[in-house]
Amino acid sequence: MLKSRSLKVIAAFLLNACLTLSLYAKTTVLIDDDDWPPFFMPKNSEMKGIGKELLNLCINQQEYILNFKVIPIKRTHKYMEVGIIDVNVLSFKEARTKFVIYGKEPLFSTEYGFAVKADSHIDIHSLDDLTPYILGDLSGLSYTLEYNDILAKKRSNKQVSTGYSLDSMFDQMLASTPRFDIMANAKSTISWRAKSLGVSDKVKILDFNLSSKKYFVTVSKKSQNIKNAQVFLSNIDSCLRELKKNGLYQEIMLRYGLDFHLTNS
Repeated sequence: MLKSRSLKVIAAFLLNACLTLSLYAKTTVLIDDDDWPPFFMPKNSEMKGIGKELLNLCINQQEYILNFKVIPIKRTHKYMEVGIIDVNVLSFKEARTKFVIYGKEPLFSTEYGFAVKADSHIDIHSLDDLTPYILGDLSGLSYTLEYNDILAKKRSNKQVSTGYSLDSMFDQMLASTPRFDIMANAKSTISWRAKSLGVSDKVKILDFNLSSKKYFVTVSKKSQNIKNAQVFLSNIDSCLRELKKNGLYQEIMLRYGLDFHLTNS
């Protein structure tokens, strides 16, 4: 009888311990990382990047463990579709709403434009001005429909050189015999990477704006780790609004040499 009672006490204690552990157990979420300065910095950088700093501030780390992992660009969307990646930072595209849920508050915004060699006489005032030139295209980068059409036509005429990293794009453009004349990317990314590579004096960013894009936190509709994506995103939205209100958002932007209004417009 005493032995039976002792076993019941032990069983009750173990059950209570398991319930307590489950109550406080954290869930690991996989977040797509990238070498996309200054928004996501490479692993060997002392700085995390704007996007990563904001996500660390705004995702509840009492509830979640954040696992940032670099995923090859070609796999990213497929992994979001099937739920291998839980969280990604994306610009809005209607087609993506089939497999992700978007937050409402922009994490950041950026202007896209063109870069050329510093000694180039190329000047762009409209997309028609691109006609004579060979274009550099960073694989996986999303552009406007108009610019995509130009790329498609030029690609059929072998007037596009493709690269798979921003560093390789700089190498191609700055070679003694350049592979292309002009490339498009986020202006802040071009500026930051050129400075990091020590080639700022060899690169010129043109005034022309190809587009401005807002980027949002998204959750895969197939995520197994985020049970209520709407609440998860709503909490991040509220956090971002508060950071923008109390000045911390601006402090982070300035730390990376960016203007609050540019990245929040």
